[in-house]
Amino acid sequence: MSRSRLLRPFACGARSLLASLLLSSPALALELSLTPPGPTELGNETTFTIEVKDAVGTPQIRWTFGDGTQTEFAEGATTVTHTFTEPGHYSVLVLAQDEQGYASQAVVHAVHRPLTEEPAQSATSLTLDPERDLILTANADNGTVTLIDRKTLEKTAEITVFSHPVGLALAPNGLLWVLDQDNYAIAIVDIDAQKMVDFFRLPYASLPSGLVFAPGGDAFVTLTALGAIARIDPESHEITLQKQIAPWLRGLAVSGDGTSLYATRFISSGDHGEVFRIDAETLAAEHRFDLMIDTTTEDSDVQGRGLPNYLFSVAITPDGTQAWIPSKKDNMPRGLTRDGLELTQDTAVRPLVSILDLKGEKELVEDRIDLDDRNLPTHVTFSEKGDWAFITVFGSNLVELRDAFTGSFITALRAEDMFGPVATVLDEDGRLFVFADLSRKVLVFDVVDLMNGVDQSAPLIAEIPLVAKEKLSEELLRGKQVFANAEDKRMGSEGYLSCSSCHFDGFEDAMVWDFTDRGEGVRNTISLLGRRGTGHGRVHWSANFDEIQDFDGPIRAHQAGLGFIPLDAFAAVADPLGPPKAGLDPDLDALAAYVASLDRIPRSPFRNPDGTLTEDAEKGGALFQKLGCDSCHKGEDFTDSPEGKLHDVGTLTELSGQRLGGELTGIDTPTLLGIWQTAPYLHDGSAPTLRDVLITRNPEGKHGDTASLSEAELGQLIAYLEQLDQGLPPTELSLPGQEPGGTGGAPSASGGAPAGGGESGGAASVPTGGAAPSGAGGAATDQPVPPSGSSGGCSVTTAPRDPARQALLWAGLLLGFALRRTRRDRRA
Repeated sequence: MSRSRLLRPFACGARSLLASLLLSSPALALELSLTPPGPTELGNETTFTIEVKDAVGTPQIRWTFGDGTQTEFAEGATTVTHTFTEPGHYSVLVLAQDEQGYASQAVVHAVHRPLTEEPAQSATSLTLDPERDLILTANADNGTVTLIDRKTLEKTAEITVFSHPVGLALAPNGLLWVLDQDNYAIAIVDIDAQKMVDFFRLPYASLPSGLVFAPGGDAFVTLTALGAIARIDPESHEITLQKQIAPWLRGLAVSGDGTSLYATRFISSGDHGEVFRIDAETLAAEHRFDLMIDTTTEDSDVQGRGLPNYLFSVAITPDGTQAWIPSKKDNMPRGLTRDGLELTQDTAVRPLVSILDLKGEKELVEDRIDLDDRNLPTHVTFSEKGDWAFITVFGSNLVELRDAFTGSFITALRAEDMFGPVATVLDEDGRLFVFADLSRKVLVFDVVDLMNGVDQSAPLIAEIPLVAKEKLSEELLRGKQVFANAEDKRMGSEGYLSCSSCHFDGFEDAMVWDFTDRGEGVRNTISLLGRRGTGHGRVHWSANFDEIQDFDGPIRAHQAGLGFIPLDAFAAVADPLGPPKAGLDPDLDALAAYVASLDRIPRSPFRNPDGTLTEDAEKGGALFQKLGCDSCHKGEDFTDSPEGKLHDVGTLTELSGQRLGGELTGIDTPTLLGIWQTAPYLHDGSAPTLRDVLITRNPEGKHGDTASLSEAELGQLIAYLEQLDQGLPPTELSLPGQEPGGTGGAPSASGGAPAGGGESGGAASVPTGGAAPSGAGGAATDQPVPPSGSSGGCSVTTAPRDPARQALLWAGLLLGFALRRTRRDRRA
């Protein structure tokens, strides 16, 4: 939808304003003063009192409560009580009339459900320390934690922790726990001393993502790589229990009474997203909320079909009755080979907030919120009484305010230098602290009048820098901002799409898109991690781009963006395999530099806790060479892509489509590094598991003679593939000023609990012999499985180029883009 749309005002405030305009009369001596009462708990009476001044005679007063009821005019009715029957925001209007005329005044009144005794807690990278009046942030790219004085709005300290802090939470003893993802560790910070004083490790390569403390004191952590949740004793730092839940566990919240945990599956599969209610005592998943794919909503410029995916976080309302889940919505039903419709910039990926009824244990599907013209909502903060919801929208560089009772849009909070906001905190003074991670700032808005219905604007009162010494170069930080910025008109016309839409943090979304309208076919999203941009050779399954700057073409043609390269210059370099685009725009070059900087992949949790291959994986490596897999998956990157070859390994179908509008003779060899986490596999996503790659989708043996393997050998080969990473040894960690040691006083390098779930005690271990790590979902052969491999017996072709065909293709795409833009401008 065009941004020229009018922002919807407060539904209640509009009625109040209209009533005031209609009922106010000129030059009256009668004056009214209505003092707004505080929010009312549902079921309790609310008392409204008005002061009348300079009335001529005895005034007649009538009250209208905004819920369809009102009083009759009555003498001296300056005080009235009323009981509302539903939660909500109500426009309460008082009208007074004396012998000379009348006057009116209105107020917006909130009625809320009973609050939980203790508020629920959600995993976050921004938190408030009420005892010390501090705001704290985890600075993921810079390995630090920043402390901000809540009263003076000034940075007071920046404390070095480990290299990649992604979350933080205050322990019962007042120490700050900081969750480090890359080092699978928790650093412990003494806030008063302003230094890290201890740390302990979590299970090897577990990619921890979310951290919360329950009211009883126990800590809980989601271990994304293991699909597990761990309970940790706050004093001993031992994992007292760990259980497998589901793959890609990420977002985490604990109920106010501490009995239930809610966790999201970040990357969805099949026809639904997943949120789990987990018993905090047993860590048993007692209920699964299925966020079903929407196949019935009519695609338009304000709504669309799709599968809830990238379920970032969980926010529980202060009354404990609902949970809001921010995510994106991937339009898997759409495409030329699926429903005959092209993917468009406003129908491919839409922003979504799903609302769960925690009492009825179901999703309120009819209450789903589509945030029009937005990209990647990641976090929700509620006001103290739960009547307002602040939704952080990462890719749109803003925070939306919504009426939490109706979901209605109120306004958007923006600032010129607010890039990549990831979380917010609302303090008792009505100030909203916004952690703009990609700006390296916390921005502070005064939202008191906004929440009281007095004004629809929120002044920006402070911008607080977080990082003293930026670790990323200026070009890389700028490139990361460009990568994520859907608001940039060069990236897309209406703010729905950025590179992060399908590659958040450089990874993938596990979706198979229909790109037939782009001269390609159905394509499985590829992770960018470890590929170093074009470090592995040409990009995409069909090797149709030879530099990252080539994305300027599809940005124009399919995202309706203006493009980064000037239009007159772009025409000469439109061919993605033609003249280079590097050097034609500094921001596009910065984007390419950022993608090239993605040189690491996460360690495989299938390995031994010391980072070595298991015995079965060692045997599988020998089989890998015996079968000739290394003839295509060669070298340190396990690919021959730099040689410009395409391979037909028997997986091409009609749905595979074309290559740049021409014949698709084969597929570019994908790396095998990190394939433990990149299911589904093959260019069309047709292999859910590694076993499917090697057996089900390899019936003729073109992808290697796997039929000759015994069941045990097949398991060994799978074990090897699952453990292929960059072979980095476990990081040795230490406190400042100490020699690297690794455990920091923890019971073991793995956190003191079994990696496979179950009871506490004993050293952590990763299943061997092809068995999946905890949380990957079942036996080895049913696990997140490797992508397509290749073998010595495959058919090899070089990647052909037909300049005339490619020129015609790009001319057609640009013409279509121009026509769509013309039609859109006419509608606007």
